[in-house]
Amino acid sequence: MKVAVCFDGIEDGALAEAASPFLHGYSAVEAWCAYGEAAERLLEHVAERHHHAPPPPPPGPHHPSLDAEQAASIAAHGVALLQRLGIPASPQTLGGRDPGHALADASDPGVLLVLAAGHGDRVAPRSVGHVARFVVDHARGPTLLLRLKKPS
Repeated sequence: MKVAVCFDGIEDGALAEAASPFLHGYSAVEAWCAYGEAAERLLEHVAERHHHAPPPPPPGPHHPSLDAEQAASIAAHGVALLQRLGIPASPQTLGGRDPGHALADASDPGVLLVLAAGHGDRVAPRSVGHVARFVVDHARGPTLLLRLKKPS
């Protein structure tokens, strides 16, 4: 089985450390970073989930949350973090409609996705970010959510 640790550039060091105990037995570890348009997809999803008419798009142009170059840099940084922990890894970037779709579409039963699930001890619907929630609901293979420690 291949393992994909999904980095987003926010708390990559904490994610690499939290994931490392689970990764030492795997020979194929990849540092994934997904990019794509997130704002419009999120509005549609929220409206659909709560049975409301879709809201009008916010004024101004939509910008992707990350572009391909930024995602490649974050994936390379994830590789470096994993390698410092003794875990050989390779980078992978994924583009799509939005990061959640890109990750779910790239998943398959032979890939374990490892994601950060948020902070703290609070367990509630909003304790998991919208990308992680989408991946948990739509991934084709196993997903491991790691709750990161609150920064000190």
